[in-house]
Order: sequence, then C-alpha cells, then structure tokens
Amino acid sequence: MSQNKKKYKTAQEIDGFTGIKSPHARELHEIGKRKVGLFVKEKKRRIKIIIEVELLGNLENLGFDEDYTLTFEFFPEVRSHLLYTNYEDEAFGGAEAKFLFSGDWVAWVPTEDLIGLLEASLDYLEDILNDAREVYPLSPEKSDLLKQSIKQRADPFVHLKSEHLEDLASFIGGKVAQKDKSWELSKTFFQGFNIILVYDVGNRRLDIRYEGEKVIKINNYVRDSLGIFLINHCLRFISITYPEIKMPKIVGQMFSYSYLKSH
Repeated sequence: MSQNKKKYKTAQEIDGFTGIKSPHARELHEIGKRKVGLFVKEKKRRIKIIIEVELLGNLENLGFDEDYTLTFEFFPEVRSHLLYTNYEDEAFGGAEAKFLFSGDWVAWVPTEDLIGLLEASLDYLEDILNDAREVYPLSPEKSDLLKQSIKQRADPFVHLKSEHLEDLASFIGGKVAQKDKSWELSKTFFQGFNIILVYDVGNRRLDIRYEGEKVIKINNYVRDSLGIFLINHCLRFISITYPEIKMPKIVGQMFSYSYLKSH
C-alpha cells in the first residue's frame, strides 16, 4: 500500500480490533449491501450533482480501483468515504460499496457516530434520488431522545471559556455568535439544513434548534441524531481543551476505543 493509502482507516482500526471483524465493521458491510443498489441504477453525473450541491460532499477517486468514491466531511478532518465498484464487466459480476475513514481527528470519533452520520447522509441521498416528497414538520416539543441526550451532555459546557468559542467553531466547521449572557453555535450539515446549539451561560442551560429551507425534508430521528452527534463533537473539543478538568463519565464515551487505548 502506498503512503497515500495509509492515511485511510477502516472501522476495524478505529474500533481497535485485530483479527476478527468488529461488530461495527460487520454493520458497515450490511449497510453497503443495502445501499449499493442506489449507485447501480443511477448515473454518476446525477449522483455527483446531488452529493456536491445538496449533501455538501465530494465525488472523487481515492485510487483503490473503485469506480468512484463519495466523501463526506462531517467535521473538519473527520471524513467518511463510500467506495463504489461495479464489476459487471468482469467474470464474477456484481457491485459493492466499501467504507474508509480519514482525517487527523477521525480516529477520535467512535465508529457508532461515524456510522450514524453515514446512514443519515445515505438515507437523505436515497430520498433525493427517489424524488421523495414526504415532509417532516418540526414538532413544538423535543423528542424524549433529544431531551435526554441534552440533559446527559450539558454539564461539561460550563467549562467552555469565551476565548475558546471561535476555536470550537473551527473544530466543528461552524460559526459562533456571542451575546451578553449566551452564545450560539451553528453548523450546516446539508444544504439548507442548519443545527444551532444555544448555551445560556447564566442558567447553564444547553438547547438546540433546527433551521433552513430543507429542514422539513429531514426526518425527525435523523435531525435529532445529527444534533446529538454535533453535541458529541463539542464534548471532544471540551475534553481536549481542558485536560486538567475531571469530566463526567459520558465524555469518555465520546472517544473511540483506539483513541482511549492510545491515551
């Protein structure tokens, strides 16, 4: 393998498994089997337009003899790649989708989050390819999943100092707006779909909301999942930025096994 190819990691490596396949590697294999049909029946040109315009990703070639690769950079230096190869002209036939990961910070992220981000993106891609017209209005009430997740993850945000908010915004690939007694952190995951984290400094209260013209095209579970993944990435930043502070146990769960093992 060339030096260039060595920068790509498998789920197995991020999970810290050797020998037998990790459960997450097997899960990705199943996702590839379910989703590969999307690329068999669609023209590359249409997929490229949707990936680059709607999902803010890239269609490229990584040099693994694939037909093409879909690359999603969910956060700076946290990239997931779906490698699509169609063997229809060869003796054994068929097509397959494989997954790799790259970026300086990708090995920090547990495979559960990487898979969740991938599935959300591929599900949205499938909806667009199928011209799905279903809409998902925003509920005035947060789901139990989101409320519980915010409650579990809110405490470490008290340690964030105002002078580090711009660094946090760069870390998540978003923007920050500071006010007198609060700050807002915004992140665009897909074209027309933004997630805003709001932190009330005085009351030590974390909240979340969704904005954008495409927000009703994202189903409720995916919206909440992406919001939780964003909070998770913020917790990674807080942990790394303030290593001297003892964090709640849940912060350790935000990191991959391979990262925890090496540190």
